[in-house]
Amino acid sequence: MILLNDLSERLQIDDPEERHTISPVSWSQYETLLSVLGDRSSYRISYLDGVLEIVAPSRRHESGKTRIGTLLEIYFLETNTEYFPTGSTTFSKSEQSVGGEPDESYCIGTDKEFPDLVIEVVVTSGGINKLALYSNVRWHIYILQIEY
Repeated sequence: MILLNDLSERLQIDDPEERHTISPVSWSQYETLLSVLGDRSSYRISYLDGVLEIVAPSRRHESGKTRIGTLLEIYFLETNTEYFPTGSTTFSKSEQSVGGEPDESYCIGTDKEFPDLVIEVVVTSGGINKLALYSNVRWHIYILQIEY
């Protein structure tokens, strides 16, 4: 608990996260945006049922996802679990009209088309419901909630 309190105090900087949603957006418009942005973008792009979300993550957001990812990777190493980090790679399924870029993601055991585990850090509310997005691609949802 001391670690979380210390972290909370150090992360009290004015660093707002920018979040914009646009609708209606077609699947082809979503795919065009992804191809224009390519792998160079620092924005996180999500799409669910005609709603497009563009997020410019804050420093607090990035710090949280990196710390959680680091702890998870230490766990994998300590337990000799074979894993493949896939980062914030874009995952999409056109037949479900869903696409997203998790903060971090991992395949466990073998490298796969879709990761087994994703980390999604929520700093501000609003925008696309990420749980609905991930359940549309048939992932099991487990939530670890840490508030600081």
